Amino acid sequence: MMRLTGAGIGVLAGIVVSIALAFLLGFPELLGLAAGGLVLLAVAAFLVSGGGPIQASAAVPPRVERLGDASVPVVLHAHRAHRRGLRLRGADRADRHPVDWRDGIVTARVPIPTRRRGPLILGPWTLERVDPWGLLRRRVGEVDGGAVLVTPRVRPISLASLPAAIAEFGGSADMGTTTFAMLREYVIGDELRHVHWKSSAKVGTLMMRQYVDVTRPRLTLVLVVDDRAYRDEDEFEDAVDLAASLASVAGASGLDVELVTTAGERTVHKGARSAATFDLLSVVGLTTTSPDVRLLRAGRSTTVLVRGNGPSGWWDRIPSAGVVKP
Repeated sequence: MMRLTGAGIGVLAGIVVSIALAFLLGFPELLGLAAGGLVLLAVAAFLVSGGGPIQASAAVPPRVERLGDASVPVVLHAHRAHRRGLRLRGADRADRHPVDWRDGIVTARVPIPTRRRGPLILGPWTLERVDPWGLLRRRVGEVDGGAVLVTPRVRPISLASLPAAIAEFGGSADMGTTTFAMLREYVIGDELRHVHWKSSAKVGTLMMRQYVDVTRPRLTLVLVVDDRAYRDEDEFEDAVDLAASLASVAGASGLDVELVTTAGERTVHKGARSAATFDLLSVVGLTTTSPDVRLLRAGRSTTVLVRGNGPSGWWDRIPSAGVVKP
């Protein structure tokens, strides 16, 4: 259905006023002005009426980084009549995005707001055809939206930001010492050199020696989420980014990393980017926390505290090898 825009309503009102004044005041020139407005509306209606429905698809990324330049690409299967005058209108009918026609492909890019972390619902969008003067619009299709998670920003950071004993770890395979932990049944892929033959003969099935690494370097990152530890929300966002960066560089260097918040959330980080860690850091927020006995008894040599530049609190009594601030 074709509808008038705000500008179109203004032109139509001007036409009615011009006709009324022409008859009341006896100014025939105003009739010519009104006729020009009617011609403009007629041309706009002709331009908007062309082309049939449009099929469209949007590729919403599952995750984007905070403060990143991210957007949703939208591909439209449009008729030639839609080469001009297409635009996307957001579900709130406030944001409008132009549509480009290049090399025979109609596309649009919808920017993703990445200033704040957390889940976002993008779309749906209404595809409209409008005239060059913005007087009339006609709905010609819809584009489904989707959910996207804005994750913390990972900044370039050095292991020098970690405690010296941990920073010296180079991630070599020789690091760490294994020790016998238990016997278990054989599973496909086990090395036969670990078979315990005496136990296997007794139970009638292959029994394997299970070893664990008891000296592999481990890092515990404690993120302070108490609102009293930060001067403002922007500083907290920077602290979350810092925690994500430290977890990434430590995991990529071969350390076992556990991320803990003063509100009680915990997750284990493995590798350069762990989905569980980034999911937690994407939704963590400021709150008022009470002293955590487990954190107050943490191991000093393998704990790093991430906090803001606000006043001191109970979190400063957490044993740690170092404190990092944004």
